[in-house]
Amino acid sequence: MNRGLRRLSAEVARFSAVNVVATAVSVFLFNAIVHGLKGWFEGPLNDHPITAYLLANSVGMFVSYYGSRHYAFRHRHASGPGGGMPRYVAINLASFVIPVTCLWVTRHLLHWDSIYADNVSGNVIGALLGNAFRFWAFRRFVFNTPRVVPRSFWQSPIDQGRHEELTPEDLSEVDP
Repeated sequence: MNRGLRRLSAEVARFSAVNVVATAVSVFLFNAIVHGLKGWFEGPLNDHPITAYLLANSVGMFVSYYGSRHYAFRHRHASGPGGGMPRYVAINLASFVIPVTCLWVTRHLLHWDSIYADNVSGNVIGALLGNAFRFWAFRRFVFNTPRVVPRSFWQSPIDQGRHEELTPEDLSEVDP
């Protein structure tokens, strides 16, 4: 396997791991808000699953950003202001259209409102399609430039091309 393919597959694996955690947070919150926790409380937004989906996935989005920034794409610079956060949020909000559409179809066209229908449409089918879109968009628009990693702790990225040692004469040429 060539180097580029190995790097891409490693990014996909790390991105997927981050999305598993973010999705677990989102699914738990969505089900608690819409369907409640048995024996504890009824779902306060049972009649508003799309609102609940957007709220739960907004929390999951911030979990995903932190994981993507510090784990999945840690070797890439984030483009734009704020470490890529505005672009990241914009892409996530745009990608919400995919699972929300799946959820809307099952609730309003097919009239399926069970916990299974909600989870399969929004949290399985919609999430998989949304994750594929987000991976492409994050890599293209947010974390798009590979970082230059120094070869050693003491060598800065700027000095990577320099192989010669500095002599005392070189240091004396520098004005204090």
